Amino acid sequence: MSSRTRDKPSSTNALKRLTHELQDLDRQPCESTLHLGPATDSDLFTWEAVLKGPRDPSSPYFNGLWLLSISVPQNYPLAPPKVHFVTPICHPNVHFSSGEICLTLLSGEHWAPTYTLATTLGAIQQLLTSPGLDSPLNVDIANLYRENDSVGAEGLVRFWTGEKRWAGEGKAGWISERRPGTGGHLSESIH
Repeated sequence: MSSRTRDKPSSTNALKRLTHELQDLDRQPCESTLHLGPATDSDLFTWEAVLKGPRDPSSPYFNGLWLLSISVPQNYPLAPPKVHFVTPICHPNVHFSSGEICLTLLSGEHWAPTYTLATTLGAIQQLLTSPGLDSPLNVDIANLYRENDSVGAEGLVRFWTGEKRWAGEGKAGWISERRPGTGGHLSESIH
């Protein structure tokens, strides 16, 4: 039996699950994102999201918007998606150059098939307010937090959150009117 034949049931299950998640997003949009959906109309295994910063105005990530790329494996939901930041972000658990995210959920350690792409994005949004300083991918910002230099750390984060805010790249640059909760012009959605 070829690997292509063996992968077919997993791939079929993943497609069914992703189609179901997309339908759920039509009914109940993801609260942690401005946009979450397939990057193209022809590939359900490649998604993108525009992650919103936390609602807390005291957070240095407040009002932030970041484009994330999501690669869904053929054996999803048994395996977690690969998610990385496309828009630069200054965060202890995000590699500054590659956008790689250090989150146990994404490594598979705490992944469960009950998680969805929307709940995964919610966990990433939560990471913005609760960084893990024990496993940083951005050692410089983690050291500022460890040394209790919150003025320096938050100033740097606020600079990058304001300066490098998502500005419309990717398919999400025009938020489709066909999806409830994500429709209209981008400028209408972020105010």
